[in-house]
Amino acid sequence: MSDQAWRAAGALIVHKMLGELSYEGLFEPEPTENGWRLHLPDDVVYEFQARRGAFDSWTVAPGTATRQGIPADDPRTLIVDARSTLGLSGLRLADVLSELTSTVANEAARLEHAPSAAELSTMDYNVADGKLTGHPRIVVNKGRVGFSLRDRENYAPEAGKPFPIRWFAVHRAHARFRSIADLDEETLLRQELDADQFAEFQEKANPAEYVFVPVHPWQADEIIGTLYAGELATGILIDLGESHDEYRPHQTVRTLANMTTPGRHDVKTAVSVRNTLVYRGLASAATLAAPAVTTWLKRLDAQDPLLSREYRFELLGEVASVSVRHPIFGALEELPYRFHETLGALWREPLSAKLADGEQALSFAALTYRDPEGNAVLTELIRRSGLETEEWCVRIFDLLLTPLLQWLLRYGVGFCPHGQNLILIVDDQGCPLRVAIKDFAQGVDLLDEDLDCYRLLDPEAEMLRWPAHLLAQSLFSSVFSGQLRFWAEILFDDLGFPRPRFWALVRDVVTRYRKENPDVAARFDACRLFAPDVERVTLNREHLAGGGFDKVERDDEFDVRWGRVPNPLHSPDPGGAW
Repeated sequence: MSDQAWRAAGALIVHKMLGELSYEGLFEPEPTENGWRLHLPDDVVYEFQARRGAFDSWTVAPGTATRQGIPADDPRTLIVDARSTLGLSGLRLADVLSELTSTVANEAARLEHAPSAAELSTMDYNVADGKLTGHPRIVVNKGRVGFSLRDRENYAPEAGKPFPIRWFAVHRAHARFRSIADLDEETLLRQELDADQFAEFQEKANPAEYVFVPVHPWQADEIIGTLYAGELATGILIDLGESHDEYRPHQTVRTLANMTTPGRHDVKTAVSVRNTLVYRGLASAATLAAPAVTTWLKRLDAQDPLLSREYRFELLGEVASVSVRHPIFGALEELPYRFHETLGALWREPLSAKLADGEQALSFAALTYRDPEGNAVLTELIRRSGLETEEWCVRIFDLLLTPLLQWLLRYGVGFCPHGQNLILIVDDQGCPLRVAIKDFAQGVDLLDEDLDCYRLLDPEAEMLRWPAHLLAQSLFSSVFSGQLRFWAEILFDDLGFPRPRFWALVRDVVTRYRKENPDVAARFDACRLFAPDVERVTLNREHLAGGGFDKVERDDEFDVRWGRVPNPLHSPDPGGAW
């Protein structure tokens, strides 16, 4: 990579770090006449310009950050400067610096081939996913602990290189397969494999005795070849070989889209790299429950005219899954979760099957993308649509929030609607048409109430239960503070759209839902959507602390809330920030 790309990536991350760590209360900048000043130990001073926004957030102006008066473009130096402030030392400090270095390298690789906002806004969804900047709030968001330089060049989304996946056969004594009712195991395999390859696999392993499992090539080499060496030697596992088709990774690394035969399913695989808060394996219970959850959600969707006909809120179903229990590691419950999540797969409906002629799909994570010239995809879509900014926002807020509120309040279903899981479908002019959502296996929770619709759910599908105000936190953390606070700042900067008006439009959609659905008003109020303040979501605090990586349980024990912040849905800000 070039020096220019390395420094540009570093500068982006420094500015993001100053904003997000200040938002989380880890940094405490002081106001100056011309901006903000951050005092760190050993008389180190950072200065930058920033604007405060909804949820007490910070928007740091690009290119304004300096360290001791010199442009700040190395986030590793910032971590070293702030190590005592952040409580980092010894092994944890080394770990953060290593992960941060990898993040900068991956960002630099992305920047060397960064498309314009106009190009990204019309790009194939699966290709565009490799062009994105990653998690909008976590600053060390592309560490991918476990990937080498060669792995990054071969398997990182930024590399843009399709690759074949590996298939293994696992003896049925150690593997379980699940699917929706109208899809059996053989039918799925015949859909996913060419006839000659399926026949070849059957010659190597009898499907009556073995379950066939797709495996990410990194996982095959690093995990299957080591942790499962005994099982490979004894025939519990059989290496079937590479797929004929080639796949491209989404931003999550472990979800793969078939580029050779696009009508085939997306495949979500176990990849035991550590990125952001967790190792990216596949939890057995959630993986096996996914088809049942899909069946249940689609049944509710089909009988609800608002969801299925008026808004056409698309559910990208996980139609089949397989989970493998390691004969030794799988029997030791006291081991960290990553040793229990090493082999499995989910098959998800491909997005292409949901698109009509003239429709374009964009990840919500792509909307905040800014190209090297500073242009944003969100702004590009609005300009191209021919709509006024307010009209465009009204449409997308309605298409996004009304279905999510319907699911939450009428059916007690809380999705994890962050930018990677949400998909915007627009027409060829960029006008919003509808929204799709994915990731049900580990991204759907329920209320701690006994709703009638819950009786239709397969008992095997054990899901987390939450009080209403905590289940509604998914909207605040993933949508309102996780996405819309960034949109408000982009539209203010690019189009001069007033931030108070932006948030008034959001309040209008939420308020209208309550008025039009009085039968769920009590549950609406229990969700505290209009509370004066809400809990602050602090993902970087948890990530930098590093305490969750080797927990026995995965992420339901993470403490990602710290303090409270004003809720922009409650009322306008007298200072005009929302």
